[in-house]
Amino acid sequence: MKKLIFLLLFFGLITNIIGQEKSFEKLVTIGICQPILNNGTGFHVGFNPSFELTKSFSLEGQLSHIYTNIDSYFLSGDYGRSNDVNLLAGGRFYLNSSENKNRFFINLLLGLNYERDDRLDREIREEYRFGFSAGGYYRFKKINFGLTYDTHHIVLKCGYLF
Repeated sequence: MKKLIFLLLFFGLITNIIGQEKSFEKLVTIGICQPILNNGTGFHVGFNPSFELTKSFSLEGQLSHIYTNIDSYFLSGDYGRSNDVNLLAGGRFYLNSSENKNRFFINLLLGLNYERDDRLDREIREEYRFGFSAGGYYRFKKINFGLTYDTHHIVLKCGYLF
């Protein structure tokens, strides 16, 4: 009996999710970035799925990679490369009406960050730590532009909505 109730609830949930065609979105982004304390530039690539809960709020996730070529580390002056991978989840809040095709929104995402630093091709440091992303976006039809702060990087993003 418990299995039957579980299956009915599961089927009802799946039917509800499938019936809401426009509630699930996938945003693919690329961008350029700069680390906060170090001198260098980098490249960002990310995937942000979101699920609309209300007309002004969505749940959002982010899987992203940031590669940065460091010209000078803050304290040591060394050079090297940095790779960051973020796995984050949080919320997206829309600032204008859902009737507009062009919308402004902000997000706040929290989760896990993996960082690998390679200094002077001799010292490699790897660590897992708290990751986050916060920023503002403008959606023009299916194109998105954003400025975010992603785990110690300022990132200028451009993306396409599927």
